[in-house]
Amino acid sequence: MITNNIEALEKALEREKNARIEAEKNLEERSLELQEANQNIIKVINEKEIQLESLFKTIVDPYILMDLYGNVVKMNDAATDFFGYDLEKEVFNVTNTLFPDDVEYAMKCYYELLEKGVFKHFKARVFDKNRKVRWIEINSSIVYDETGKATFAQGVVRDITERRNDQKEREQLLKNLKKSNQELNDFAHVVSHDLKAPLRSMNALVSWLQEDCLELSNDENIKENFDLLLKKIDKMDHLINGILKYASIDKIEHPKKEIDLNEVVEIILDTIHVPEHVKVIIPEKLPIAKGDKFRLHQLFQNLISNAVKYANEENGEVTISYKTITDFWEFQISDNGKGIPEKYHQKVFGIFETLDDHHNSTGIGLSIVKKIIDLFDGTIWVSSIEDEGATFHFTLPIPN
Repeated sequence: MITNNIEALEKALEREKNARIEAEKNLEERSLELQEANQNIIKVINEKEIQLESLFKTIVDPYILMDLYGNVVKMNDAATDFFGYDLEKEVFNVTNTLFPDDVEYAMKCYYELLEKGVFKHFKARVFDKNRKVRWIEINSSIVYDETGKATFAQGVVRDITERRNDQKEREQLLKNLKKSNQELNDFAHVVSHDLKAPLRSMNALVSWLQEDCLELSNDENIKENFDLLLKKIDKMDHLINGILKYASIDKIEHPKKEIDLNEVVEIILDTIHVPEHVKVIIPEKLPIAKGDKFRLHQLFQNLISNAVKYANEENGEVTISYKTITDFWEFQISDNGKGIPEKYHQKVFGIFETLDDHHNSTGIGLSIVKKIIDLFDGTIWVSSIEDEGATFHFTLPIPN
């Protein structure tokens, strides 16, 4: 009995010994696995740190990390180049870089950053180490520790000095442009007031002189010279009216509404003089445009009158047509006259530019057309073959 108990105990001890050996073996294998995994984790962490450090250094815009008192604890190379400070050799506190007039605004924004945790599009002037003033824009945020306590503030800085200078130049140019436009408008009205009255008086005096002289002599040369003089006075009157129209075409505000271009053209053809030898052709019904009737009337009247005037002197034809292209219409107003040489295709839209010495040609009509087209965000151009006529093309947006 005793012998059996001893044998059983020895077997139990043997089993326990084997189990312990197996457990130690498993523990050793597990330790090796954990050690290998830990080495892999360390390797990954090191690689990530290298990648983050590389990314940190290669950020194009300056980046700064500072404590809550403004002392910079870390910044990238772009920030070092921008501000001119070297953290390894000197202390850099951002509050010392602020332009005096912007300090109060900067402090207000900083308190908002501490309260909300984020502040975007902060703009202010700062000094670099060489006391050069620059405009900057900062997007910043607070860095919190594991307990949720604010510990640092970080921000990406963008140099907007050039943009601010460009904006200032644009504002000045716009101011100068408004002043020039007002001066042009004032000049146009002065011209109208100061020249129209004496021009009418000149016309009356010349007419009286013509009557008196023709009573004394029937010389055709005298009559021809007086007619020429009256035409020149009439041309001056047209010129003054053209200047007034050009100066005021973009000043008058009219309500935008749907305009039937067929009615506009019909009114124009009833108003202007169309000689019997000129035939006006409209192949298809014109569309309904959106805008102000005054400018659309001016646009079509100037182009149609121009086409009628330069149509063939024996069998004149003027064609008014259009086609739809995506979100705009392209209109064509053509004549079969002598055409326009290619070297004048751009010149004809300049103010006071005219290709002939017709007594009604002031060189303002097509410049008014160009100005109206610009107001409609359209384009205008001319195509022509000499002795075969000219076509003026222009675009108008299709109403939504």
